[in-house]
Amino acid sequence: MDAEWRRYCGSRWQGIDEQERRGFGHIPGIRESFRFCQRKLGSKDEAVFEQLSAHCSTQKDPKAELDFKQQGNARFKAKDYIQAVALYSKGLRHSSTQSPQAAVLYANRSAALYHLQRYQECLADIRRAQEHNYPRELEHKILARHASCLHHLGVPDGAYDKRSRGNLSDGGGQGPCSTALPSIQTHSESQDPPSARGKASAVPGEVSPSIALHSDTSRGRHMIATEELRPGEVLIQEEAFAAVLIPEEGRRESLPNEDLHCHHCLGQAELSLPCLSCSFSSYCSELCRHHAWQQYHWLECRLGGLLLALGTFAHLALRTVLVAGMQEVERAQRLGSGSDWWPSEEQSKREDPKHTIGQAGCSGTERFSGASGGMPRDGLSRYQTIHSLLTHMEQQKPKHRFLCGFTAAAVCCEIKRRGLELQMVSEELETQSAQGQRLSILGEALLRHMLQLECNAQAITVVRDTASATCSVAGVGNSHVAEMEQVRIATAFYSGVSLLNHSCHPNTSITFRNTSINVRASQRIPAGQEVLHCYGPHWSRMSVKERQRALSLQYFFQCRCTACVSEENKEAGMDSLVCQFLCSRCGVTLQDSEEAHCTCSNSCCGHMVSKQSLIQQVQEIRSQMGNARGLSAGHPDEAFRLLSKCQRVAQNLLSSHHPVQGEIEDCLAQVYASQADWTAAARHLGMSCDLVRIQFGDRSVELGKQLFKLAQILFNGHVVDEALSVIEQAECLLSLHCGAEHEMMIELSEMKSCLQTLPSQFPVSP
Repeated sequence: MDAEWRRYCGSRWQGIDEQERRGFGHIPGIRESFRFCQRKLGSKDEAVFEQLSAHCSTQKDPKAELDFKQQGNARFKAKDYIQAVALYSKGLRHSSTQSPQAAVLYANRSAALYHLQRYQECLADIRRAQEHNYPRELEHKILARHASCLHHLGVPDGAYDKRSRGNLSDGGGQGPCSTALPSIQTHSESQDPPSARGKASAVPGEVSPSIALHSDTSRGRHMIATEELRPGEVLIQEEAFAAVLIPEEGRRESLPNEDLHCHHCLGQAELSLPCLSCSFSSYCSELCRHHAWQQYHWLECRLGGLLLALGTFAHLALRTVLVAGMQEVERAQRLGSGSDWWPSEEQSKREDPKHTIGQAGCSGTERFSGASGGMPRDGLSRYQTIHSLLTHMEQQKPKHRFLCGFTAAAVCCEIKRRGLELQMVSEELETQSAQGQRLSILGEALLRHMLQLECNAQAITVVRDTASATCSVAGVGNSHVAEMEQVRIATAFYSGVSLLNHSCHPNTSITFRNTSINVRASQRIPAGQEVLHCYGPHWSRMSVKERQRALSLQYFFQCRCTACVSEENKEAGMDSLVCQFLCSRCGVTLQDSEEAHCTCSNSCCGHMVSKQSLIQQVQEIRSQMGNARGLSAGHPDEAFRLLSKCQRVAQNLLSSHHPVQGEIEDCLAQVYASQADWTAAARHLGMSCDLVRIQFGDRSVELGKQLFKLAQILFNGHVVDEALSVIEQAECLLSLHCGAEHEMMIELSEMKSCLQTLPSQFPVSP
């Protein structure tokens, strides 16, 4: 939820009479909670909605269109073609269908693409410039560029026209095949546009026949292996029911999420096609733009900046309802209050004496849960599965419930104010009582989903190469050393993955391809064992006390997984990060406590230091490392000076196996790689790998990613035998966690093929 909107809702909550607030805290259901919040809306609130919409305006601005075009022209003249492409794309976001600048922007972007030797994309933009009535007196420029592109591609003019026009209108949307998840209805995904088929679809994706859906009173719905599962085996491959990009404008110096990814399929969309009506949404293809408009953007676009101001969860809750359709929402609400459910969601308790429990059931690389307490007698549609996820109404604080309810009421109020209520459905609702109650049905659904998302949202992440050191290797070609960062780009609802329970030491790992999630077995799973997923608190990153605290606050349960039980019994586990700090007086490790301070474990010393001070010192080290990375290419001496200072501070502050020690070694490796000192880079990255191995384990994906970088460095350094050995180790781990089709696996295969043609002692370039 946006900070400004959260503050406003907080002030509205404080303005409610104390007795009313106490009464709201005892309201048992979704419907009554929504109606309470709806009654609190007034004309002053509507004025605030308008202010928020204006502050996060998504209207097209001709002035911004012209400004971005001029900035792009300046970068083009400076031969910074990559930045010119980005600026022209930003300008197109503000181009209306009648704007004469749109054709010029497409043509200018095609010129930048031509200089980048991206000829196919250049041709596509030339076509778009022509479709937007490019000035006839300038047309000779793009026609000459068109002919030159065809020459470079070796394609005859006529052949290209016949082939490309169909291709340019396709692509972007994903259409994986469908296989039934046990007890969940499914059918093959139609190739028709969303508006031409039923909105209450089943799980589009594949589910291994070796896992089955079970339910009991201790664990709720959960997945069990029906036969032994091999490490690396794909268990679930599923498309998100609904997903929303997380806006980053103003929070990143580089291109934000909304400029890098398609707002429908989440695929890469550097050369985006803008929404025809707003300046925010953009797409990788005409097909994605069409599907987005048909499913949900027809309404979201009209709500303008209000959805951006209300936050990602409110946006995703609305999109979930729009994708399902109001008829399906009304059906799910009717089933949820009838005899087809048992037991009710708020009665389900999850306490598993076998220590395999998860209180809820869906998760991301951050922390999320979401199994349902309502167990269906028959199969559920995808939306009905999502509708039945736990809301934890009784555990949620009244203030948070009010924030979500007031947000839902705000969306409904804005829909009514803009005259969009009658357009919410194209078919009659199933019951007469539901007719004329669209906003009540919508508001209750929005509140339900926002409460669910606190524990059931799935973070969609990508591995982004944030920086690179490039070097041409004689006889081998160009290679780079990746500086990878796990970046959260979107939040989503998944109906199948939501059935997985939590473990701090899970037996699965997940990867994403656009909106599709892959769940793989990360170890051997015997028949009869539960398939488990980590909601974020992981044994390798947090101590048992820290995990229990996080899970209790976020998901309202006491985890009794095998990792927690063994750590409580002092059999294994990770020390608290506080216990990996050193006393500044005697150098002995500090002892953790529940207080704001921690104490030296040496009883003769007894020195105390605040935890906040320790955190600030680590933040300062990481800040200096970030500065060093930025200086690595142009000012390596200054980068080395900063990192040397980081090492000295860390040596006196942190234990030898603190994660920051490995981060410093990794950063040193990056700086040395930027100077093509591959020997030194390999030495430091090797030390980083050792620390990653200690923290995450021999079979972790984290180690696989570090070995991938080490393989790149050894490849560039022509250390053939060692590079081949590291490539084999990296392939073993990354195939287990990411699959053979992952881009890192493809690059490892290419490096291996190249190295196998070289002698073991390939001469190093001067």
